[in-house]
Amino acid sequence: MKKILFVVTDRKSGGVSMVLEDILNNLSLDKYEIDLLIFNDDGNMIVDRIDNKINIIFGNNFFDTLDIPLSYFKKHFNLRLLFNKLRLMFLLKTGLIKKRLIKERKKILSKNYDVEIAFKDGFCAIFTSVGDTPKKIHWLHSTYAENDPTRHYRKVFNTVYEPFENIIAVSKETADGFSSHYGFEDKITVVKNIMDDKKIKEQGREPVKLSNKKYNFISVGRLASAKGYDRLLKVVSRLKEDGLFNDSFLTIVGDGPERENLFTLKDDLKLDCVHFTLNQINPYKFMAGADMYISSARCEPFGLVMGEALILNKPVLAVETSATSTIINDGYNGLITENSENGLYLMLKKVLEDEKLVKTLQYNALFYDYSDTNREIVETIENILDK
Repeated sequence: MKKILFVVTDRKSGGVSMVLEDILNNLSLDKYEIDLLIFNDDGNMIVDRIDNKINIIFGNNFFDTLDIPLSYFKKHFNLRLLFNKLRLMFLLKTGLIKKRLIKERKKILSKNYDVEIAFKDGFCAIFTSVGDTPKKIHWLHSTYAENDPTRHYRKVFNTVYEPFENIIAVSKETADGFSSHYGFEDKITVVKNIMDDKKIKEQGREPVKLSNKKYNFISVGRLASAKGYDRLLKVVSRLKEDGLFNDSFLTIVGDGPERENLFTLKDDLKLDCVHFTLNQINPYKFMAGADMYISSARCEPFGLVMGEALILNKPVLAVETSATSTIINDGYNGLITENSENGLYLMLKKVLEDEKLVKTLQYNALFYDYSDTNREIVETIENILDK
């Protein structure tokens, strides 16, 4: 039985965690003995949502500050964490991180593997690259052309990717953005994300009633600048001033670094028609209670949640990113507009003024099916693992 190690930084709510859950739940545990290394036990995803045959390993204190920005310490002074963060940044800037991670691997890992997968961009790739696992795979999720997670430490990352036998990208745009910085086009394979349609439909079986309004819009994602929720709130405010949003309601599911700013903006704009639910272990029951899904993201490598909305038969209204046209059939089961605040405004205005269009989009969304694509993706992944 082939021994496989997946490596991620945390188990926070988000696309990477969801995709990882779906992959682990679809790989054959008769063929593979799987371990999952999570550097930082931060979040509520993965652990209780995968087969208990999968062994979970957690990192040590060295990894505590991986995802903590320096801005955190302006409001939360913690001398131990601050020291760990500054030490980590120094090691990354100087390239000494490689030697340190060789030592940390010996502390954390107690056995050898046939395949090791750095499942998240950035730090996971460094950790995997310095190990002695014979087959290394790196999974790319980010839009390197627009939001490069390695940009602050390009010197060290220039020396990281050579040992990897395979590099998997979730979209062609992700692959192109990565190779424009680092090359290795011959190692890259584009593999779409698995979306576990059975799980999504099961968890959306009992919809949450979002409001008594005619149209309930929903968006699910990290409260970060890249998701564009600031401009979505401004668009809702404009539509409300136009008298078009009076019988509509927007629910935003998620949490993140922009939470306080978005809450303040909502209050300043007096948007009683907007509700933030923060993170939800099961976002699908909220999505199932909506009429339409909105994606306002400034950049989006794959747009996992847009596909999940369509699996729940909800039409998707989205600004244009590298992900939208691969998921949405524009004008059939959703609408795509230019990636700007005004583009978002014009699209939502069009929807609110055309009830017939809404019903057509909703009807067509009933026919979305991802099951064949899922099977093809699992076969592709297992072929890569078995080579």
